[in-house]
Amino acid sequence: MRKFLQILLLVNFFIFFNAQNKSTLSINSKSLSVLAEEYKEIYTAAKEIMKNLLADKTNAETNHIDFSLSDISLNKTESAIDSKNIKFKNTPHLNWVSDMSYNFSPGFGDDDNIFYRARVSSGLDWLALGEGSLKNQKMQNALNEKMRSMNVLEKQQYKKEINHREHLEQVRAAFDAKKIKLLSDYEKLLKIQNDFTVRQNKIGLKNDAEAAESKYRLDKISIEKKSLESLSKSFDHQNFNNEIINSGIPDLIPVENINFSALVKDKETALKMEKEILDMKRRRDKQPDLRLKLRYNYYSALSRDRNFASVGATINLPVSRSKNDIESENEIKLKENSIQDLQLLYRNRLSEIYRDYYLAKSEIEVLESEVKYLEAELKVNSTNEKSNTFSPAAYLATSEKLLNNQIQICDKKSDLYEKYLDYRMLSGTDDTAAGAQQLANNDNIGNETYIWSSFFTNYSNAYIINLMNHWHINRVFLSIGKVTDMVKVADFMAMAAQNNIQVYRLIGENSYAATDNGFVDLQVALQDAKNMGFAGVHLDIEPHTFDDYKANVDLYAQRLINLFTNSKTWCTQNNMDLGVSVPMQLPAEVATALHDNSIMTYIMAYDVLTLDKKLNKTALIRNILGPDLYVWVFRINDFQVFSDLLDAEAYVQAAGVTKFGYYDLSQMNNFKP
Repeated sequence: MRKFLQILLLVNFFIFFNAQNKSTLSINSKSLSVLAEEYKEIYTAAKEIMKNLLADKTNAETNHIDFSLSDISLNKTESAIDSKNIKFKNTPHLNWVSDMSYNFSPGFGDDDNIFYRARVSSGLDWLALGEGSLKNQKMQNALNEKMRSMNVLEKQQYKKEINHREHLEQVRAAFDAKKIKLLSDYEKLLKIQNDFTVRQNKIGLKNDAEAAESKYRLDKISIEKKSLESLSKSFDHQNFNNEIINSGIPDLIPVENINFSALVKDKETALKMEKEILDMKRRRDKQPDLRLKLRYNYYSALSRDRNFASVGATINLPVSRSKNDIESENEIKLKENSIQDLQLLYRNRLSEIYRDYYLAKSEIEVLESEVKYLEAELKVNSTNEKSNTFSPAAYLATSEKLLNNQIQICDKKSDLYEKYLDYRMLSGTDDTAAGAQQLANNDNIGNETYIWSSFFTNYSNAYIINLMNHWHINRVFLSIGKVTDMVKVADFMAMAAQNNIQVYRLIGENSYAATDNGFVDLQVALQDAKNMGFAGVHLDIEPHTFDDYKANVDLYAQRLINLFTNSKTWCTQNNMDLGVSVPMQLPAEVATALHDNSIMTYIMAYDVLTLDKKLNKTALIRNILGPDLYVWVFRINDFQVFSDLLDAEAYVQAAGVTKFGYYDLSQMNNFKP
């Protein structure tokens, strides 16, 4: 009797939920029992899919990180663009010119052979002005250098664009992989339901239209999954993908806080270079051609031979302007006008992205809110799963809703993060935790500087700390002098620690290199630095200032090696850091010792030389040290304005320099806007 009631309930269930025109007289109790068991298997499979789905969701919430701090973040230091340093040589342009002619006899006229029968002329041509001249070479070399600088700027922008595209692809790949997994689960659920519907159709519980609809729903998901798989790129770092998927939605810096003038800086720099290049070409093309000639001449005549020397000159003066120059000037004027309008275009575009971003974010929040409701509904729908009258229909329907919900979230998050990257790329902002502070002043993050005792004594600690924060200094080398206010020093070090600034003791005593036993005295200063609580020591020992240095380079080089290696050993034993300042003409053997002992080296790159000459002069020691073991130190007084300093940084960075420092804080005072 009990079994009969169960069969009757199943018949009523299928009649109620699967009403159709076919006759059900052919359905027997055995078929119904088989269908009931299969239906329970579908329910079990759906529960397993939901269990894994919700577990992934819980894990993502547990390991929640900020998307702006994940591996996709643009805060990574991009590799500098390689640029060869070309040293142009200017040499006088001399040509050896020879000319020979011979008149046949008899000639065409009676007077053909009056002056000479044969003539030979040989000598030097000096291109004094114009094409090929020394002045022209200098102008052309300067022009080539300016064009190379412009090419570096274009490559940097191109590299930025390439990196942006790579980041977009990584985001898409991560969410494509997530969506493929969701579609696979959905496909699995629909497949077992479709198989069940096919069997129902065969015994008359489902009509053909319902079977076709079930097949259509399965095919739709299968086609979408296969299409996505064919377009998707495989990435090796699955953990990286998970990091993107599990990251939270970051906020964008408001449009009104963006420094739009900084966004067009590269274009203004490029336009400035174009003007300079055009002006250099104009001056080059305007100069007259002047050729000075020195000849030895030999004439063979009927009466007698003659030989003599001669000098001469040829001049060619350009009159009209080139049509290309006029067209280039007009093009530059158009670019100037476009740059003026570009800031407005940036603002409008960023405002549009900003609005779309937060609208999409609200849609995601609504979908995520729906998840809680669907989770509760799943729990309710599975409450009586052990009951003989339990129907999985409601649970399966909710499972599909949850899968659709997760697929929508996946699509919208992918689109949202792409908008985030576009916004950051277009605005030039850095959305880290300190991004808002760095927004209008992020030009020289993480640099180092020197403070000599006179500046330290004359200014308050608060003023010095604020000045270093304005320059984004993260490490300072402090000379406290012989007479020290230890209370001020201790207070300064405490304030620096609060602002994440490391303080090293700056020891600038050249006498340590005056003898072979200089380290004995230096060790006392090292111990004092440790006792005062300095994080490290920075040595500025300059034997190249001694009168007898050039005559004893090898001797002083060995003394420096002894001082540096012994200091490194001492600092390692006492858990302190060590850095050293060195001149550009540092002997190679000293650079090798610094490299072998992993001592951070600060190259004092300041004098009247051009940047190219400085790069060439330091090429050997920089190659020995490697890019991670040296810092290029700029002297602030070498620059007129702050923008010139930034241009110089960009220039040497293009040549492979990755770390910068400034000499010194007193010169930096009131220099940066």
